[in-house]
Amino acid sequence: MRKSILKEEDPGIDLTSFIDVVFILLVFVMLAVSFRKEIRSIPLELPKVGQGEDPKGERVEFALLPDGSYRIGEEKVQKSVLEEKLKQGLVKEKEVRFFADKTANYEEIVKVLDLLSKSGASSLELAVQGQK
Repeated sequence: MRKSILKEEDPGIDLTSFIDVVFILLVFVMLAVSFRKEIRSIPLELPKVGQGEDPKGERVEFALLPDGSYRIGEEKVQKSVLEEKLKQGLVKEKEVRFFADKTANYEEIVKVLDLLSKSGASSLELAVQGQK
């Protein structure tokens, strides 16, 4: 019987294929998360802030009420009236302070903020409840 001159080496485990599979799975998970359509709501309580300094200048105050209607200053209006007044330049180059009830629909808040920012306001503030 012939003996091999070469030493038999322990081949070990080849991790190349394993690393390739892990990389592909990582890419798949990253893509799956980025294309997710559903966003789950997280119950959270927004932080309260201390007293701030009021800016000087002409200011218009808006509010989103719990019943879904809006308030411009002291006047209660519906969304269609709000949109029309914004198109007429109500907030053009003015400071805007926006209030929203804590039970208000978040989607409506975002829509109104978008309308206000597109209407040419010089600054947009979100009103918050002060610390007690």
